[in-house]
Amino acid sequence: MSTPFSRSIPPYPARDTAPKRLIVTASITTFAIRDWSLCVLLREGPWGPPMRLVLGTESVADAVERTLDALLLWPAHASLVQMKAGWQEQQVCVWGSTEEGAAVSLIHSVLLRANRDELRANLQQHSIPSLRVTWVPVAEIELGRRMIDPEAFPSLQTALHTLRSQIQRNPEIVLRFLADMHTMRTAESAGVIPQQETNVFLEQGTGPMIAFREPETGNGILTLAEATLLYRAFFPPDEQIDLSNLRRRFLATNTLQLINEDRPVRGREMDWRRVSRAYKYLG
Repeated sequence: MSTPFSRSIPPYPARDTAPKRLIVTASITTFAIRDWSLCVLLREGPWGPPMRLVLGTESVADAVERTLDALLLWPAHASLVQMKAGWQEQQVCVWGSTEEGAAVSLIHSVLLRANRDELRANLQQHSIPSLRVTWVPVAEIELGRRMIDPEAFPSLQTALHTLRSQIQRNPEIVLRFLADMHTMRTAESAGVIPQQETNVFLEQGTGPMIAFREPETGNGILTLAEATLLYRAFFPPDEQIDLSNLRRRFLATNTLQLINEDRPVRGREMDWRRVSRAYKYLG
C-alpha cells in the first residue's frame, strides 16, 4: 500500500525566485607566444578574457567562432590549438541594456599559431567596448602586477591550467609550433599594423583579410634549444623542469630528423653562443 505524498504549494510562482535571466556565454581565452614568453589577450580594464553572448539561434561553438572572428583577422587555413575548459557560472551585464543575470559560460582556451596573432584589427577602437583588448604577459598577472576582476579571474586560471596540462601531456605541440614559426617576433614588433591601414577599418571593426599580408610560415627546421625555450614559456619562471628529460621526450615523439647543421636560436641571434643542432620536423 503506497503512502500518499503531499507538499505545500508556495504562495508565489517559482519563476519569481529564479534569476531574471539565465545567460549562456562563450568565454574565449586566447594565448600567444612573444619573445619566448606567454601572453594572453584580455579585455581593456580590470576584466578577464573576451566573452560573447550565445544567441538562441546558434551553438556555443558558433559563438566561439564569432568571437575569434571579431577579435582576429584569422585565415581559414591557419591551424590553432583549441581546448574546452568546462562550464563555469558567473555574473554578466548585457552591453547596451540594464539587464543583468547569472551566466553559464563554456571556457575555451586557444593557442594561436606562430606569428598569426598580428592579423587583427585596431582592437583598441573596436565598436563593441567589451572586445577592446590587448596582449598582457601572463607573468604580470600571476605576479599581481596586472589586476583582473575577481569574478573573471577563475576563468583565466581554468584556461591557463588547461593549456599547461595539454602542453605537459603532448610536448609535440611545441615542435609543431616551432616548425611553423618563421621568426621569433618580439613584444614590440609582433602584431603591429600601420596606422594608415587601421584607419580604413575602424567603422567596420575588422577589415578584410586581403588588406593584410599573412606572415611567412616556417620551413620545419627547429632546434632543441628553441623547443626548450618555448616549453618553458608556458610555465611560471619558478616551475621546476627536468631539461634532460624534456629533450628525451621531444626525441621520443619520433617526429624529428637530425640534419647536419647548427643554427642560431631564434630570437637570440645576437648572442653568438646560442647555437644549437638543427632538426627537421616530420609530423
